[in-house]
Amino acid sequence: MKNNWMGISLLFIWCLFMGVTAISIGFGAVFPSMNLIAKPFICPRGEMQLETQDYYPSPVETVTTLTWYCVDHTTGEKVELGLFPMSLYAGLIYGFLLFLVIYAGWKVWMYKLASQASPTHDSTTPKPNWERDLAEQIHQTNMEFENRGARTKSSLNALDRMKELKGMRDANLISEAEYEQKRAEILKEM
Repeated sequence: MKNNWMGISLLFIWCLFMGVTAISIGFGAVFPSMNLIAKPFICPRGEMQLETQDYYPSPVETVTTLTWYCVDHTTGEKVELGLFPMSLYAGLIYGFLLFLVIYAGWKVWMYKLASQASPTHDSTTPKPNWERDLAEQIHQTNMEFENRGARTKSSLNALDRMKELKGMRDANLISEAEYEQKRAEILKEM
């Protein structure tokens, strides 16, 4: 099965973007411990700590701030971590995992489609030609649409001719007998 490298590349970029924005920043705000996956990259010699502060700007409103720190094991120094590097590293990891899940799911789905399209048979039973059957179904559907279109065109043409015929009769350009004869011919053509 031929891989579409452009599509796979775009999927990979999209997954990295979603890993940073939706998973790391979005879900990371709701579940802050998700960002601990970035520890080896942004706090290699220490431990990541989360501090929260609640503010009450009004009686009905609560604002919670999350601040991440890297605490060095040897010196005990506490350095505030920026949101961008932490979200970037964690997001790229989650984006790569998202890509692997989507790509694996796509491969499984394509394998199932291929196995359904050409079922296995024993050697005595002839194998059905599913491509031919599908082409015939598409051809029949196209013919039905064309026939509907042709009937619609002939109906519209007949309607125009009937209106013209009625106008000629109303203007006394043709007799009632000629009108009835032509009307029967138009109806017969439909």
